[in-house]
Formats: sequence, C-alpha cells, structure tokens
Amino acid sequence: MGAGVLYIGAPSLALIELRSAPDGRGWVLLLMAIAWAADIAAFAAGNALKGPKLWPRISPNKTWSGFVAGLVAAVLAGCAVSAGLRAEGAPPVWLGLAVGLVAGLATMGGDLWESMVKRRFGVKDSGNLIPGHGGLLDRVDGLMFATLAIAIVHALAHRTELVIGGRVA
Repeated sequence: MGAGVLYIGAPSLALIELRSAPDGRGWVLLLMAIAWAADIAAFAAGNALKGPKLWPRISPNKTWSGFVAGLVAAVLAGCAVSAGLRAEGAPPVWLGLAVGLVAGLATMGGDLWESMVKRRFGVKDSGNLIPGHGGLLDRVDGLMFATLAIAIVHALAHRTELVIGGRVA
C-alpha cells in the first residue's frame, strides 16, 4: 500500500510542481510529447522490425529495435517541441535534445519497471479499464518515470541558471 502511494504520488506531485513553474506549460508539453513519441515508436518498431528481445524474462515482447526507435523518437520529439514551443517556455533545442534522451530512457525504464512489478506479483494486466491494453498503469508507466526525470532536469536547469546567472528558457 505504501509503495503504491509513492508510485503514483511522486510523479503526480512532480507534474503539479513542474506545471506550476513559470515556464511549466512548455515543459509539460515537452514531457507529454517525449513520453508518447517514445512509447508509440517503441511499440510500432518493435512490432514491425522484431529482432532480439530486450529482456525476455521480464517483458517477452519488448525488442532492442523498439528500444532504439523509442529513444530516437524521444530525442526528435524533444528537439521538435523545444524548437516549436519557445514562446510557451520550452527549453532551448540543445536542452530539448538532452531532455529527450533522459526522458526517453526514463520512459523505457518505466515500461520495464511496470512489467517487472506485474511479473513479481503474477498478474498479466494492471487493470481492465482499457481492454486489451494491460490496464491504465500500462498506459502511463513510462510517463510517470519520464515526469520524475523531467522534473529533476527542470530543477537542475533552473538551479544552474541561478548559479551562473544565465537564462535557460
């Protein structure tokens, strides 16, 4: 029970904190674009290209091709959103690239984590709210991890801004 509160609560609080920042709108849009791009590209490429399995004991359907495609899509989404949403407070493109990589890795990690937790407790789906999709947590597992990663990067970027006196956004 306590772990569930942290599992859901920490990303929720991080998202609220991120959005409440003066440049939060751009960073939240960046978060959503990166997590969705990574998730969709990983699924599509993994199904289309197949290939060696990423971690068959934990998640037998995930492939290295999906993992790489998800990371590439996350980086491209980070760059594109940063370039297109500068007025909304998104970070500069160079930082969008780095955020895309970090959040893409976090998205993939969240997906694997959810699979590992389900394997540990012997359940196939985390719920049946969305039929055929493994449950609601399967739709947001990567997003939750990406939220934490981007909130940390945002905080570090603004801490650096205060230390060196420059501007991030």
